[in-house]
Amino acid sequence: MAVRPATQGFMTPQVSNYFIAGLIFITGVSMAMVLAIGSVGVGSLVAFLPAVVGLIVLIFNNPFIGILFYINYSYFFIGLNRYIIGAPLGLTVDGVLFLTTLSIVFKLTKDNIKNLHNGIFYTTILWFLYTLFQAFNPEAPKLQAWAYAVRGISFYAIQTIPLALILFTKKENLNAFFNILMGWGIVSSLWGMKQIYIGVDAYEKGWLDREGKTTHILGNQLRAFSFFSDASQFGVTMSYTALIYLVLSFGPYSRKKKILYALGAMLCLVGMGSSGSRGPVFVVFVGILCYLFLARNFKILIPGMGAILIVFAFLKFTYIGNTNYQIYRIRTAIDPKEASLLVRLANQAKLKTYLIGKPFGAGIGTTDVWARRYYPGSYLASLPTDSWFVKIWAENGVIGLSIYALALAWVIVMGVVNIRKLQNPDTRQKIIALYGGFLGILAASFGNPVFGQAPLGALMYISMAILSTATLFDEPETSLSTN
Repeated sequence: MAVRPATQGFMTPQVSNYFIAGLIFITGVSMAMVLAIGSVGVGSLVAFLPAVVGLIVLIFNNPFIGILFYINYSYFFIGLNRYIIGAPLGLTVDGVLFLTTLSIVFKLTKDNIKNLHNGIFYTTILWFLYTLFQAFNPEAPKLQAWAYAVRGISFYAIQTIPLALILFTKKENLNAFFNILMGWGIVSSLWGMKQIYIGVDAYEKGWLDREGKTTHILGNQLRAFSFFSDASQFGVTMSYTALIYLVLSFGPYSRKKKILYALGAMLCLVGMGSSGSRGPVFVVFVGILCYLFLARNFKILIPGMGAILIVFAFLKFTYIGNTNYQIYRIRTAIDPKEASLLVRLANQAKLKTYLIGKPFGAGIGTTDVWARRYYPGSYLASLPTDSWFVKIWAENGVIGLSIYALALAWVIVMGVVNIRKLQNPDTRQKIIALYGGFLGILAASFGNPVFGQAPLGALMYISMAILSTATLFDEPETSLSTN
């Protein structure tokens, strides 16, 4: 009789998804009741107790539920803040990751520990230790700013990547991950399209009036943000999901599945366009190029390259479709003279001068929103980074950026190495899709700080672990019929 692994508990990933969906449903109904009453006081929190207690019990029984909840929750908790203003919903991420890590500690086996013997684990530890050292950076004396900012920079990574290395070891784990990101892609896109074609609700309008109007209503044209932090994050996440769908539509599946995947890609691309963001176009371009080369199929390589060149020429050398706001915004993404690009380059030049003599950077929490909150009036508080990598560089210096790049380089190299070893067509197609999406997000992160923001932070950290251990999911080809 086979013994179920200690970290699996009594539920399979498929059953776990139903439990998580049930918890989200219960929480949603509770929130609707609280909102209907019109007050979110301490007494109202009692409505959430069944979901909270149930989640804790499930996580300690099966840690995989914890990481699945983390992925699901990352999609919508920022949007919830528009309905429950001031609630520290982001701390739920910290709580769930802590409980999941704690439950894993009590279930560790020799096999679990062996899973951690991987370059991505060691480079992540190195990066985390460096960011701990940054708490003593004399350039940034306010520890509270460091404590808030370090969460997205390294604290979530040092928990998520080891958890993924331990918990994502079977094909069913990989499939569960794909089901979540593809399912939320459809829901997110539909909600964004609703905002454009039907309108925003009262809570979303309140958010626009308070803070979002200046960047989300341009020329009387709304930029869809769905339930994400902003339109840029929404657009990039939709382009990432569209790429996943698109690569799968070229995969070794039935005609029916290919059509469904293609429809999913189209829907997410429409969502991407409704965001009015320019960065997402790089995710699709880079991801498709990656797929064409990794697939090693010359029947599609030449036509695929031709199609990319045609699209590029259409955007670069014509003005066709400029009356359409979405097409116009995408076209500006490849204009080297575009005003916002020139401003960003000028800001980077200023940062380069400012960081002279600061090999460890200005300190974590000294840029963007945390700088404006904890270091008002400082030089960096008024100088936006406008890029994930520029943010890492500004706060951690050239030394920190080099360590961070080391972890990314490991994934980039090992991803290709592992893809070449894969034999199962379904697994290979999915890993190529993840790899292309990962590179696409890296490309987009040069222009927007999307890599470390929800939900992409969770998706990228788990993808880094999966790409580093991709051969674990390489089951016999007979498994293809079950997917």
